[in-house]
Amino acid sequence: MGKRTPAVINQAEERQRLLESVKRSVAKNPFLSIAFGLYWMQTTLLFQSPYLFLEPSPLSGFPLPKGTVLLVASVVTYLIWSILYKRINAVSMRRWFPFTLGAVLSFGALLFTCYPEFAYTHHDIAVILYLLGSILIGCGTANVNLEASRILGHIGPKQALFHLVFALLIGTAGAYFFSLLPLAAGKIAIVAVPIPMVYCLMKSFDAVPRKAVYSHGMKTEVKLPTKFLVTSAFQGLALGVMHSLLVNSFENSALLVSLGFFAAIGLVFFCSIMLKSDFDLLFYRIGFPLMATGFFLLGIAPSMVEMGAAVLDVGYCFQYLISCSLCAYLAKGLNQPPVWIVGTSTACLLAGQLVGTVFEAVAPDQTALAVTVAFVLVLAALYMTSNQNLRRGWGAVSPGSDHKADSGTNEALAVQVLASEHGLSARETEVYALLVKGYSRKAIGEELCLAEETIKTHAGRIYQKFLVHSKQELIAMTHERAATLGE
Repeated sequence: MGKRTPAVINQAEERQRLLESVKRSVAKNPFLSIAFGLYWMQTTLLFQSPYLFLEPSPLSGFPLPKGTVLLVASVVTYLIWSILYKRINAVSMRRWFPFTLGAVLSFGALLFTCYPEFAYTHHDIAVILYLLGSILIGCGTANVNLEASRILGHIGPKQALFHLVFALLIGTAGAYFFSLLPLAAGKIAIVAVPIPMVYCLMKSFDAVPRKAVYSHGMKTEVKLPTKFLVTSAFQGLALGVMHSLLVNSFENSALLVSLGFFAAIGLVFFCSIMLKSDFDLLFYRIGFPLMATGFFLLGIAPSMVEMGAAVLDVGYCFQYLISCSLCAYLAKGLNQPPVWIVGTSTACLLAGQLVGTVFEAVAPDQTALAVTVAFVLVLAALYMTSNQNLRRGWGAVSPGSDHKADSGTNEALAVQVLASEHGLSARETEVYALLVKGYSRKAIGEELCLAEETIKTHAGRIYQKFLVHSKQELIAMTHERAATLGE
């Protein structure tokens, strides 16, 4: 007998379908990739220390890094928006909102880039510019991320991941390009970038049903995805310690960070094509161990500090991409409001980053801290991994819920996952669920009170999205995925 292919590995036909899906997805809405790419470039230039803005904070006596105010503003924005997502929804739909968002971001960036000019001559003015600029940037970038999350939640995890891969490729290349130019060019970039970024975001909404996107999950009774939030907090904790360690003990170059990000992008793309969408595998058996390995290298092998820094950058970027994809799954597959899911998880991540920064600032021994964080990540991964995570939506679905994720069969969960991955609408998902049960078009029409021709149209769209040609292929794909899902 030949060697059996592991169930988590995609067969050649599935890999070909996914590659074709990449082309279709990005070609259908290229503005989404560009908008998120500009967002990534903007945040990289502002948050990643090897690139820009290494001038000291004007807040004398403030022990934490100067990005702390910006992070706090982002955390507060994410928390408020996630709590008030229904009320915020009405504001976000206004036509003037994107223009205001772009103006706020550009103005905040302008203030932030100007404060060093006053640091030694007019210190009070420098402090005001720094604080106001940080708050506006923190609020603005959070809003851009939340608005983009609406579309990512609409298209599902696989399509979201493809767009994010291309987006981070664009953003990382752009950030590195500006790092090679004089500092003034980088400052001009972060002031100017919000305009095309918001424009592309607006254009990306033209490619989706706007009303459906904004109404998504509004009637769902939300529950905190506790396990996902804890995962995000640990990820943020590692990120905070990582940034502080690299800034204080190693002048991490923009080239090294960029190479780490490019390596992560390649790894995510490889995993998305070769592997099933097993978030437990991607999160806890690849992403967390990668970051833990980087911390171990920093802690126990000082001569390999560059290698440790590179591995940390790979792990951080990998985790970020998978987190975004999981948010898209929770929004699409469990009908959760995207702003709620992304707002709560990102707030936890950034709060964890702040805590990590504090730990690094007060730790007497940085080597011991690096090794400790490595062990914490490994233990966290072992504790949180479970074949029930997908079924329970990382805590978003109650054990006693009658949600479709808890139907008691792996086939029903496979339908939910695949429908989310391939961007099926609610009605298409209903038709798909009955197709895989072997229902004829006539029987499906009777079950859903729809005309047979309407069911035929839905089935055709489902086949097109799955890149299959028959019901038998669709059923086989679903059964194959069901076999990979644990009870």
